[in-house]
Amino acid sequence: MGYSISQDMEKVNSGEGWDNHGRRILEDSCGHTGYDKSEKPENKSTNVIYSGYCENCDISEDSAIPIMNYIYPLELKNFEDSKILKVVKETNCTIIENTETGEWFLTLCGGGMDLSQDIAFAFQILETWIPQDLLGSVCKQANFSLGSKNYKSLARGIIKQIKMEANRHKQNAKEWKESLKNLREKEKAKEE
Repeated sequence: MGYSISQDMEKVNSGEGWDNHGRRILEDSCGHTGYDKSEKPENKSTNVIYSGYCENCDISEDSAIPIMNYIYPLELKNFEDSKILKVVKETNCTIIENTETGEWFLTLCGGGMDLSQDIAFAFQILETWIPQDLLGSVCKQANFSLGSKNYKSLARGIIKQIKMEANRHKQNAKEWKESLKNLREKEKAKEE
């Protein structure tokens, strides 16, 4: 499986057949308003819903809005809102769902540089593992697109996953050697 799929973001951003869970949860997380607290709040909306941004929440008009024409398939679905919010606030990614197929994806909300650390960290937050196709191509430069805390978490997770994969490949190689050995023994027995 390739880890990215080409997707026209105009269709995604139109909302037609797509649900941007990251933006929705980000908007729902803002409780700040620009009105006097003594006014009746039932007719008022939050800063993000009203104007698209909130300085208190560090949410801008384009936060969690996909811009790059690539999506990254997620194996799991229906993530906790707290995990989606963490992805949106700590990476340059958001989570979208194709409402026609029920498939969920990561997508980038920024571009212009290598954001493989952000993509990999988002996978770690949501699924705890990184797809094999991405695992070996994550930028190794410390603090390249992630802050120090998140970079360290990403690096520890990658090291752990690579070691597990190495052990799995080692076991697989051992099984292949055993299979080859058994074949040679059978062929030798036939010759005798």
